[in-house]
Amino acid sequence: MNHAATIAAVLLLLAHSSAHDYPKHIDRAAHVTFQNSPRVALIGFARQTGINDSRLIEAALTEALSRDTRVALIDHSMIQPALTGIGYDGSINMSKDEARRLGSAIGCDFFIIGKAEALTRSARENESHEEAYAGVMIVDARTGALAAFDFVSEQGDTREAALAGLAKALSARASGYVDRIAQFTGAHATKDSVRDAARLQVEENIEDIPDEGSPRAVGFAPPEFINRVKPEYTAEAELADITATVESMVVFRLNGEVGRVEITRWAGFGLEDSAERAIRQLKFKPATRDGKPISVRAMIRYNFRRVSEPSSKPEPPSPKPPEKPERDLRQLMKPSYRRPA
Repeated sequence: MNHAATIAAVLLLLAHSSAHDYPKHIDRAAHVTFQNSPRVALIGFARQTGINDSRLIEAALTEALSRDTRVALIDHSMIQPALTGIGYDGSINMSKDEARRLGSAIGCDFFIIGKAEALTRSARENESHEEAYAGVMIVDARTGALAAFDFVSEQGDTREAALAGLAKALSARASGYVDRIAQFTGAHATKDSVRDAARLQVEENIEDIPDEGSPRAVGFAPPEFINRVKPEYTAEAELADITATVESMVVFRLNGEVGRVEITRWAGFGLEDSAERAIRQLKFKPATRDGKPISVRAMIRYNFRRVSEPSSKPEPPSPKPPEKPERDLRQLMKPSYRRPA
């Protein structure tokens, strides 16, 4: 089987010095009553070792979701053994395959993970306040897709006040999270999406990048990229100090346009949207077969991290490599481009 290729880009972006405008709250869908209650697992929020700030907000969100009869909340005593059994390390940066495996181990339709923390912020000299935030990630365990992301931040004079405000805000949003789950519930929608994607690929005659040296590589020339685009490191990602990888399967059409973009490894905090915006700005000369333009599908990978991180700070473990390493398309970029040190 042919493997799609990879374009790697490491982002070193300066931290913003101005105050952040937090993103709009998650949009609410119409209030829906499910025919069959989806099974939802609240796995919890990633936090620094020894810091238990997230316990309060996990409890508040659990209590609010348990009151909503439209979903069946799985007891945490049943979740932990499943997480241990598959060796889940607390990652909130997953591929679709990893998310599906996690959901299958738990036996849920959706699971909720994220990151939460309480911090002291200095607005001006000799003035400070406490801030608590949570990045809430709702994952469709059937498809492995990130169904929704919500970023919530509350301030207070004390750490306890900020955490209490955050817990109250999440409780109020729980019904909206269930509404969002409704948008991803229904076997018909899932099957139609898969069917449509397969149909489009056949209609457009999209090829995967052939393996080097394979019979299909004869007469094939990959797309030639003319520019390089840096995705934005979002304000939410900066506030939460996120280091993550976003991967996308992208169709590069024979007419020189970017086609379908499918996120296959998500990170939340607005980074998927940032990656897709950058991808859609790419300029390229189409791939060819025997001199004729063709549409191809390839993987683009962006690694996000803050430039303010000390160079000696170890990076988190890389995702497990596929059974067969994917080809690297970096040589397709302009020779004049120099990767950041």
